[in-house]
Amino acid sequence: MLAVMPHRSYDQYCAVARALDAVGERWSLLVVRELLHGPRRYTDLHADLPGVSTDVLAARLKQLQGDGLVERRQLERPASGMVYTLTPRGLALREVVEALAVWGRDDLGDPRPTDAVRRHWFTEGGRLPADPES
Repeated sequence: MLAVMPHRSYDQYCAVARALDAVGERWSLLVVRELLHGPRRYTDLHADLPGVSTDVLAARLKQLQGDGLVERRQLERPASGMVYTLTPRGLALREVVEALAVWGRDDLGDPRPTDAVRRHWFTEGGRLPADPES
């Protein structure tokens, strides 16, 4: 079992509070957003999450693993290395991330001079690819 530092909890018997216990930390849902596009190496995640420190990214990945939303696995040959991927429970966050994209789209406006932009962040109507592994 993966040792994970305990994270903050709202300590409320409420489904929204429990969901936020798992994905409410800063960067957590953005890590999920990246993994909804398919398995990713740590270095690729770090490159596509500008502004996140390596310590925070590592902590979020460990937390998401501990909560059963993300798993780390070895790539099959001929590729090598480790990748992070969403578990079925993590993939169930697709509708949440898509709903946030639709909800936030009206306030997006023009990019600010300091905004990072990645092409894969833009999807039709906030929808992400249906099956990134196919």
